Amino acid sequence: MKYLSAAAIIVFAAACQKDDIKEPPKVIRNSDGIPTISIKTDSGSPVPSDKNQSIGCQIKVIAAEDATIEIDAPGEIHGRGNATWGYEKKPYKIKFQEKQSVCGMPANKDWVLLALYCDKSLMREHFMHTLAESVGIPYVIRHEYVELILNGDNLGVYLVTEQVEKAKDRVPAEDDGFIIELDNYWNKEPLWITTARGHNLTFKYPNPSKGNIVKDDESYKFILDYMNKFESALNGSDFKDPAKGYRAYVDASTFAKWFLVQELCGNMDTNIYMTLRNRSSKLEAMPLWDCEWSFGLAASGANGWATPPAKPIVQGSLRRNGTYIRNMLADPYFVDLVKSEWAKLKPQIPTIKAQLRKDADYLKQAQATTFRRWPILDKYVSVGLIHLDSWEAEVDYVFNFFDEHSAWFDGWLQTL
Repeated sequence: MKYLSAAAIIVFAAACQKDDIKEPPKVIRNSDGIPTISIKTDSGSPVPSDKNQSIGCQIKVIAAEDATIEIDAPGEIHGRGNATWGYEKKPYKIKFQEKQSVCGMPANKDWVLLALYCDKSLMREHFMHTLAESVGIPYVIRHEYVELILNGDNLGVYLVTEQVEKAKDRVPAEDDGFIIELDNYWNKEPLWITTARGHNLTFKYPNPSKGNIVKDDESYKFILDYMNKFESALNGSDFKDPAKGYRAYVDASTFAKWFLVQELCGNMDTNIYMTLRNRSSKLEAMPLWDCEWSFGLAASGANGWATPPAKPIVQGSLRRNGTYIRNMLADPYFVDLVKSEWAKLKPQIPTIKAQLRKDADYLKQAQATTFRRWPILDKYVSVGLIHLDSWEAEVDYVFNFFDEHSAWFDGWLQTL
């Protein structure tokens, strides 16, 4: 992840109060060290509570290094997320009228603003994507920390990310390909498939909202048949056979990398995204997404999220029994892939951690703004199992959990 050096961020104190957003803004500089995204909605109206309803806005992106206004362009904003949309600090989706390069990332109209409300370290999502990049996941979502100002209200640290979509420089699906998600909120989507084994998968591509795929059309039937064949092979007596088993349908290497990263992060609430680049390729486990309930923050108990264990699980596998992974881990070939990826990643860990610590330094000032606005330190949030009294303690907890859990994982993997 590339950061601008810690210097000046602009707060649009005067400009955000004016209807004429084209007037050069009067600015106040501070030293938060991360870029700012300042959004003024049409007439200063609130973002609609219906997350499917957009409102027009003007979006400014301001560099941290020298307070340069890098983008000043029209667009629209709406809410996003499932459980996260119910929190006080809201996640958003923004869409520019024309493609824009946000914080140096490849130009696109569509961007996501993750609120990181449950994650009081503000580091978990970034940690996961850093590991994903290190193990060589074919496409890793680019992201940058920003401070979000919405209609003059400084909402604190957000993570601006690429959207999971088929597009240039994003998920490398082709026109006849698919991007699907094993989705716990499948029935809130416009279209889904239910496999013969009862797994519900929704579409990121083709886009049902645009009519690019409809129930029982050729594309719908193709991917449903493909997933049924894959799941049948994975659960069949010949599942280890490279020609008859699951490997005939999936790129096992990406699933091994996906499992390795999610296990190291202790990710308890991840949905798996899968990409079929084209109809002649194999299914890949990518991109990785959603790492908020991880690194000991949350865990599901015997009766689900309603009755979690009393403390985080450190000495134990958190993803071993995940959908598809459980059966794959019964195949020595897949286990060897995981071991091989871990052997390559393990020597890099000290360097990765050192860089992540430096990345955290960029948040020292901005996090203070965040927790003044949202005073949730030392408080339980949602299903979180921990609550510490400072941001620094929250960051340390993430790194300590990673150290302890990866040490356990290193020993456990050798027993397979």
